[in-house]
Amino acid sequence: MKNKRNLLGGSLIVILVTFMLVALIFALQTQAQEITLNDDENIPTGASVKTELSTGSWVLSNVKTHVYNRGNITKWDNASNEISGLCSWKDILDIVHTVSSGFKWEEPPKAMKPGNFLNIEAKYINNEYSTTAKILSGIKIYIDKTGSNYLVNTPDAIEVMRVSKDNKQYTSEDKKGFFNAPKTFFDESNQCDLVVDCYIGQDHFVTTYTYTYQP
Repeated sequence: MKNKRNLLGGSLIVILVTFMLVALIFALQTQAQEITLNDDENIPTGASVKTELSTGSWVLSNVKTHVYNRGNITKWDNASNEISGLCSWKDILDIVHTVSSGFKWEEPPKAMKPGNFLNIEAKYINNEYSTTAKILSGIKIYIDKTGSNYLVNTPDAIEVMRVSKDNKQYTSEDKKGFFNAPKTFFDESNQCDLVVDCYIGQDHFVTTYTYTYQP
């Protein structure tokens, strides 16, 4: 009787071990199928591939401007690459507050070779800052995928330069931004935007330079 029990126990152990081995082999086969590599590029199937550009140029193809007056109290005046904004309001005590700023920047290049080291100079001009309220005012230049939201840059965005002022520090300032022209595509459109965002408070005057890649 004792031998029969030992034999039965040994059989159960063998069955259990066999089941575990079969389950392990199945799991390994499934994992191997999930990481099958593309024969041509040795990259997991479905992965995003970004080809680095070594030839061709990003060529300026369009320029457009747009006013986003979210606060709706800034009056903008523009002439090409020179903008002025006047933001003025009265508080509950009938006291007038004013933030008046000017913005100038160098014209972006007509064409950019991928990877080239370039620079753009911009200027913030304080005309008047007559308020104790913290009103942010400044200029930001960056490169991002075409049509991106001016308030939220994508992770691939390239910052060129920025100047930001408030009620504690608002003196005029010149600043030069340095950057490398994009070396990869942002998306399938083969385009990108160089954006100049001039803002006072919640109001923005955005100038967009669209570049198209030409091989």
